[in-house]
Amino acid sequence: MTKNNVLYFEGAGMNFYSEEQTNYSDVGNFRIRTAFKNLDGTSFYIELGNCPRFENKGKKMKVVTDFALRIEHLFKLEDRFKEELEMGGYEMKKNHLEIRKLDYTKSSITKWINENLNCNFDTIQVLNEFYGYRVHGDGAYNLMEDIELNHDRAAAREQAYNNVDMEYRNFLNAKYSKISLLDMDDESISIRCYASDSELKDKPRHLKVPVNY
Repeated sequence: MTKNNVLYFEGAGMNFYSEEQTNYSDVGNFRIRTAFKNLDGTSFYIELGNCPRFENKGKKMKVVTDFALRIEHLFKLEDRFKEELEMGGYEMKKNHLEIRKLDYTKSSITKWINENLNCNFDTIQVLNEFYGYRVHGDGAYNLMEDIELNHDRAAAREQAYNNVDMEYRNFLNAKYSKISLLDMDDESISIRCYASDSELKDKPRHLKVPVNY
C-alpha cells in the first residue's frame, strides 16, 4: 500500500454535526489550521474555513451553499516575526473572490496549497483533539512535521472519552454531553463534568481514565 504524503491540520472549530455538512464537504470541521514546510523548506501558517456561496436571482441573492473555501490567514513564519514589515503586514496577498469559487473539500484545499505554496501533498487530514496537536505553542508555532502521529493512541483516547461520556449521560439522564477533556498523557485522559452539584450528587466532577492501546 502506498503511503500518502498527508498535510495534517488541527481542528480549530466545531466538528460537522449533520448529514448535510457531510454531503457538502469531507473536511469534517468548520475551521482548520496548520503550520508546515513546503518543498523548498519554507515554513507557512495557514488557517481555513468555509463561507457562503451565492447566486443572483433577479434582485435577490440566494445562498447556494455555505461550503465555499475561505482562507483567513496565510503567512510565512519567518515573516511573522520580522519587525521591518510595517508596510502591509506579514499576511500574504490572496484573492478572496477567486478563492471563494473553490470548494471547502480535501481535494480542493490540497490542490490550491500544492499550486500556490510549492507543495506536493496527496491529501489533507484534520486531526481531532485526541491527537494533541496544537499549532500555537508557547511563543512559537508547532509544525505538523513534528507531530507524534500515534493513531492507535488517539483512537483509544477517543474510545475512553466516549465511554465516560455515555456513563455520565446515563447517570445524569442527559441528552447531550456534559463533560470536557482537560488533559492527556500516554496512559490516561482527564475529564471534567460541568453538571451542577445537585445533579452530580456523589459522582466525581473530575476523573482520570486509563487508556489502553
